[in-house]
Amino acid sequence: MLGRIAGKIVAWQIRKGILAQEETAVYQYAYELLLNQVINIFLAGLIAVLFRAPAAVALFLLCYIPLRSFSGGYHADTNLGCTVVSALIISIVCCIYNMINGGCLIWYPVIYIGSGYIINRYAPVQDHNKPLDDLEMSRYRKRSHVIWAAEVILGCILYYLGIRLGVIVAASHMVLSVMLVIGIKKNQIKRRDSGR
Repeated sequence: MLGRIAGKIVAWQIRKGILAQEETAVYQYAYELLLNQVINIFLAGLIAVLFRAPAAVALFLLCYIPLRSFSGGYHADTNLGCTVVSALIISIVCCIYNMINGGCLIWYPVIYIGSGYIINRYAPVQDHNKPLDDLEMSRYRKRSHVIWAAEVILGCILYYLGIRLGVIVAASHMVLSVMLVIGIKKNQIKRRDSGR
């Protein structure tokens, strides 16, 4: 569906002389990504309102998106799949945030250590939709490590201050670790299936 909408936008802009006909595929892909991001941000905002957790959703997205951009991991095969997975993840994070109490603060360091091991060991995990060359792998690995470390510092400050919102930083790392492991497994299955 997003492909058709993007196609209509591009076709209209080509007719108006705004875009060049030769770059149709590139523009259509860019508009599909843009529309998908707009839908995902709208849904994140809606979920934040429904769960009464706008600060939690905002912090989750601020921590998760930059780290995810450089760490990679599982990617859904369709825009709809991406939207559904994103909405589910944000909903689960909101549920966790709304259920957390002060006694759960002990788990922050455990989550940081576990996710740190996975992120530092495996990131970036490329997907067949987003292959990386050796230079990109090296650059993405370094950036994912720096972002992870900066976010851990933020999480530790929130932990030290006893601010419950700090669980969101830990949750973003936990979710990313799961996405990395699923991405690794998906890549192994694809390699095994293509070898047959």
